[in-house]
Amino acid sequence: MYAHSEILRMVIRDMSHAGGEASFKTHIKRIEEAAVDSIYTELRLRGTDEWTEVLVKERASNFVTTLLTSFTYDRA
Repeated sequence: MYAHSEILRMVIRDMSHAGGEASFKTHIKRIEEAAVDSIYTELRLRGTDEWTEVLVKERASNFVTTLLTSFTYDRA
């Protein structure tokens, strides 16, 4: 999981250098919304009950939101 986070950090860092802070925030929000939507619509957990699936999807969505909102715009 750490490799995924580091790749995402590098992509977002590079993205932040183009377009300014408003553009950066718009991109982050769009990525977050797409990821959360994908988790809720595409993630299928075989062999689990509905409660477990909802719990996993909720926690995965919270992780994505926490990760993406941890990025800040760097003016440098």
